[in-house]
Amino acid sequence: MSQTTVVGSEVTKFLFDYGRKQRFSVGSYMIREGQLARNVFVILEGEAEIVKADENGNDKVVAKVGKGTILGEMGVFMDQPRTTSVRISQELTALEFTAESFTSAVIKLPDLSLRLLKSLSNKLSESNEVIVGLGYAQSMLMCGMYVLDTRPSQTEKETSITLSMQQICEETGLDKQLVRNCFERFNRRGVMMGLGFQGSSITGKANYPKLMRLLKSVGYTGKKDAFRAAPAETPAAEEPAAEASPQAAVPAAPGAAGE
Repeated sequence: MSQTTVVGSEVTKFLFDYGRKQRFSVGSYMIREGQLARNVFVILEGEAEIVKADENGNDKVVAKVGKGTILGEMGVFMDQPRTTSVRISQELTALEFTAESFTSAVIKLPDLSLRLLKSLSNKLSESNEVIVGLGYAQSMLMCGMYVLDTRPSQTEKETSITLSMQQICEETGLDKQLVRNCFERFNRRGVMMGLGFQGSSITGKANYPKLMRLLKSVGYTGKKDAFRAAPAETPAAEEPAAEASPQAAVPAAPGAAGE
């Protein structure tokens, strides 16, 4: 998760003229995930937890924040729903700002403006990486399904296969370069050996146990056609720096805390 922006006492003193003081009790929520972002907060005293709902709807604590922390600015600047919640863990006092009042204050503080712009840029970059990573994970699942379909039996560990690049592209909506990138990644991970591309054909020897482990690492659930029915938007052809993990398949917090 991105680091939050923290301000000192001098900046906080200046901001008093633009916000209103609010008190929050332990267990209450300053910001709720999914709500429209209309306000920005600066913690004066106390502590809070940044929480993200998991796939079962349970809150998972992803960070703890305290005095001087600015919360909710990205959601306001980007006019987006909150991506995380902020739950009070210690009696808390904060300054609350409307989007307009916070913007009016920030433009009079060049140093804070630059810090917020840099933070916003970093958070947008992280969000884009998550989106690209998710797209790649889904693309690998799609391609992996075609390899799984060639398995003669559940006991067979390896076999030589030939697949149609054109068929995969037409049925999934993926472009040829992305499909090739996915199979080259399979090759590097020992999933496909002796990989070759001739015309529209993809050839090689598939290692099914390794394929299953790789697909499970990017979210495979055992439903063969789940990813063919509604292919995702094709991400850029360049590979992300790291493999997507099961956690990455459902990003914990693609923006800043409590945005």
